[in-house]
Amino acid sequence: MIGFKSAFSMLLLLVATIGCASLHNAGILKSGVGNWNKWREENKTARPDLRKARLKGATLVGAFLEDANLLGADLEGANLEKADLQRAVLKFANCEKADLRGANLRQAFVRNARLRKADLRGTNLEGADLRQDSLGGDSLQGDDLCGADLREAELHGADLAGTDLHEADLRDVDLDEKDLRNVKSFYKTKLDPDILAVVKAKWPEKLATVRDSANRNWVVDDTLLRQIKKTDWRGWQEEEQKNDTVTY
Repeated sequence: MIGFKSAFSMLLLLVATIGCASLHNAGILKSGVGNWNKWREENKTARPDLRKARLKGATLVGAFLEDANLLGADLEGANLEKADLQRAVLKFANCEKADLRGANLRQAFVRNARLRKADLRGTNLEGADLRQDSLGGDSLQGDDLCGADLREAELHGADLAGTDLHEADLRDVDLDEKDLRNVKSFYKTKLDPDILAVVKAKWPEKLATVRDSANRNWVVDDTLLRQIKKTDWRGWQEEEQKNDTVTY
């Protein structure tokens, strides 16, 4: 039987080994996308360990990050345009203001990632897990997809349960009722007129669900909800298209 001290020593060695692997992988990535993609080509079976990697503001255009473990990584403001992030783990990653235009996030694990004001135009999020875990009704990552630009993004099969899309831009995105039903908030979200019509008719409270920063939870603004429900809808689609804004 392995003694307690031996087991503890083995655990420390494992943690140190994992940490070294993460630093080594991050070092290759920071040396340039060309070097990184060459390394990936030479190590086809590798699953890159980039946990908690500090990549804030990094230029990672076209980086081959398929199957990479980016758990808790700092990617704030990073340029990941056209990067391949298929099946990558981005749980708890900070992707605030990151440029993900045209990136491939198909089947990526993005749960509880911070994507506030990220540029996701044309991004493939098919089958991605974008759920937000909750604790006592409070989203662990309150910003979620707040203010994200998702125009023309592919969201087919993406899991949006509990997500906050307030102030996000979802125009020209193919959404079905399952996607709409699972979203936490559409407050000030830019939606195509036909999608907005469905939300207004079936879940008007989603348009009035706001974040109460003082109590750290979600609340329905009753005044706004009454305003939404009593609005005369005749001609509102044409008006919204003309003004290119979302009005309640």
